[in-house]
Amino acid sequence: MLEGTGRYTRAMMRRVLRAVVLLPFWMALPRAVADAGWLLTLDDLRPGPVALQGIDGRGVRVVPLGAAQAITIPMDSFVQIDRATRARTAAGSFSLVLANGDRYTGQPLGMKDEQVAWRSSAVGELKIPLKEIRALIRAGSSIENLDQPPREDKILLANGDSVKGIVTGMSEVKVTIGASSALEIPLATVQWIHFAPAGKTVGKTERAFRVWLNDDSLITASSVEADEQTMRLSLADGSKREVPLGSAAGVEQLNGPVSWLSSRTPRSVAQIPYFGGVTWPTRMDSTVGGRAIQFGERVYARGIGVHAYSRIEFDLDRGYEAFRAQYAIAQEEKRQYADVTVRIKVDGKLVHERQSLKADVLSPVVVVDLPGGAKVLTLEVDYGQANDTQDRFNWIEPALLRRKPAATQPAAGGTLPAARGS
Repeated sequence: MLEGTGRYTRAMMRRVLRAVVLLPFWMALPRAVADAGWLLTLDDLRPGPVALQGIDGRGVRVVPLGAAQAITIPMDSFVQIDRATRARTAAGSFSLVLANGDRYTGQPLGMKDEQVAWRSSAVGELKIPLKEIRALIRAGSSIENLDQPPREDKILLANGDSVKGIVTGMSEVKVTIGASSALEIPLATVQWIHFAPAGKTVGKTERAFRVWLNDDSLITASSVEADEQTMRLSLADGSKREVPLGSAAGVEQLNGPVSWLSSRTPRSVAQIPYFGGVTWPTRMDSTVGGRAIQFGERVYARGIGVHAYSRIEFDLDRGYEAFRAQYAIAQEEKRQYADVTVRIKVDGKLVHERQSLKADVLSPVVVVDLPGGAKVLTLEVDYGQANDTQDRFNWIEPALLRRKPAATQPAAGGTLPAARGS
């Protein structure tokens, strides 16, 4: 049940959350009462506007748009809460990307005993085990194949040269490669470091929270509490950190009723061009071209952008009953030749296929059962009638569900008018 002084049923709550978003109403809400301008998503994956009053062990306390009283959303129904509009702040020089998808904006301080000392612009100084680090990336740079770690550490320099070896040291001014005949590289010349796997990381299945901050940090916390002014995070190392609520851009529950695939680390990613030419690395929460995922006028915060041929495999946790997603060809300027075959597999068995998907068509919501012993989910986008020409494709809101919906949502598929020039 939803807790509060008023008697809100789940159906009533969803009707309230689906009300029209009125920004002037948000701006008029007293800041002392609640932090206005948030979108709350429950386990039906339909976001609705609310004002945030707080978060604690009981749940998320909000005032729905148009409601007179606050209610508490229990964690069994809570998926995430995001800012309706996001104000980015100046970020640090680098981002430290972890194997679990976390990202800390800031600056390296040193490296000792297989740990990197890091100054986060958001939460202060941290010590992070080297085996948990996937990459160090300078602001404005990117690594195309981030999900495909190299066999040995690789450093790209500003002049385009690259260096391979074992990173044995790091400070605010330099990176050291090797031990006996060490090579020192000025940090100012480093664009990125892609680390080889230093050990297997084990995914956790207990409840946790991923927090987005305005400096582009993405932090996993074992617990989150918030009031009108401050958000308090409990980190994996046992430390507790505070950030101003105004610097928080969103909170997602991990291993809750819904698990977004774009927040999970794939077990494998493959992208194979038809003619062996330019590759198109997979992107989480954006199109393969780096744009927002969109169909028609609606923009989706969650998704995976790929290009045919694409195959992504995810390990499955016990306790999820179903997988759900929609999909469409990415809305690019040129897509009249786009044509793909879409497949979903569970443990290698084909459970959904759509042939000859073309542009301007949004699939219905696809819900796939996940048997209790299922281990691997595979999302595949194959070449169509035009080889891989213009085959940029979006998986839209792909997610694992703790509980399978009582009935599949009404078909949400549709078509758009023909694109200009197509």
